[in-house]
Amino acid sequence: MADTAEASAAAPGTGPPLLEVAGVAVGYNGPDGYTAAVADASFTVRAGETVMLIGPSGCGKSTLLRVVAGFLRPAAGRVVFDGRTGLAPGPDRAVVFQESDQLLPWRTALGNVAYALRATGTPRARARALARDHLVGVGLAHALDRHPHQLSGGMKQRVAIARALALAPRMLLMDEPFGALDAQTRGRLQHDLAALVRRTGTTVLFVTHSIDEAVLLGDRVVVLGDRPSRVREVVDVAGVDRPDAPEFTAARRRLRALLAEEEETAHAPAH
Repeated sequence: MADTAEASAAAPGTGPPLLEVAGVAVGYNGPDGYTAAVADASFTVRAGETVMLIGPSGCGKSTLLRVVAGFLRPAAGRVVFDGRTGLAPGPDRAVVFQESDQLLPWRTALGNVAYALRATGTPRARARALARDHLVGVGLAHALDRHPHQLSGGMKQRVAIARALALAPRMLLMDEPFGALDAQTRGRLQHDLAALVRRTGTTVLFVTHSIDEAVLLGDRVVVLGDRPSRVREVVDVAGVDRPDAPEFTAARRRLRALLAEEEETAHAPAH
């Protein structure tokens, strides 16, 4: 994402994959029988990378994220995380959702983060200290004792990110976390997230519907087709972090072309 000394010390994209998604198919049973959401998805994520998932609405981006989180099991294929299969949910894959109301309303910002740490066995005093440090790290030193109803949507998402990072996960899973925010707040949080990832070396798998967000935040972009989806292409966008850079324009043009081709194919008349 950026060429800092910290990033170069452990360059993303090197070494064996932390996550391998191989031939994964996912679907669900409904009144009309089984419906396939994802037909065949294969990609990898290496330690320190930020990999973005993008594709048409309903193509299974969030479904794939939930498979990696251990909330869903694939109908076919395999997911290997840190050498393990048969994944159950765990703090090694912390999830940040789109909804800003994912906090416990009766707990303060500090209490929400500390509670997650306490649930994983961290002693009370240590949990509060870590919670404070991570909230300060996302710019909420002034809001430690506020309850969720006293926080803006952007501030709630900062608390959710701080809570996830406090768990020291091997991978941070983000499901359109800025999708419901206004453009100004979204841009500010994108910038702050990029800085946090550079500083901590956190590995990220991030679902988005925004091409610009995918290019600005990602090292690679996995482009999914229409449902039942397959991986159309994986686009390298490492180091493209300025909207005015020629590389940004080229990457955005490529992603737009891939998504436009998919839309044309999906709406083409059958022969």
